[in-house]
Amino acid sequence: MVNIGKKVTASKEDYLKAIWSLSERHTETAQEAGTNDLSALLGVSPPAVSKMLKQMEQQALIAHTPYRGVSLTKKGRQVALKIVRRHRLLECFLVEVLKYDLHEAHDESERLEHHISHRFEEQIDALLGHPDRCPHGSPIPNRNGDFRSGSLR
Repeated sequence: MVNIGKKVTASKEDYLKAIWSLSERHTETAQEAGTNDLSALLGVSPPAVSKMLKQMEQQALIAHTPYRGVSLTKKGRQVALKIVRRHRLLECFLVEVLKYDLHEAHDESERLEHHISHRFEEQIDALLGHPDRCPHGSPIPNRNGDFRSGSLR
């Protein structure tokens, strides 16, 4: 049974962002992310990853084939890209406005990305002139989750 009404927690958002990073970030087409890769990237045990993936599958955020990997559903990809957008906009804001160094901006963005409102996100975007790259050079998805053509490479 699919449990769509259950809240997507900050932890689940981290998993979705990690799955996106492992499976889609550097490729033209989505690939499956391995559970061992997720375990290493997130710093959690493989059994903890398996448990979380089951919960996320029940929420229709991912499709998981045991021993093959994980892919994002349309809903999961939307959530992942929302978090990627927020993270990268926050990095821009912290570096350009508050004068954080890159390392500090990344760490602070990791903490804040789950807690800002849509309005705050849009205000940062407008204040910064709608940047298309974060201070590290990574592309920022627009509010629809789209990237400029070729910007993922």
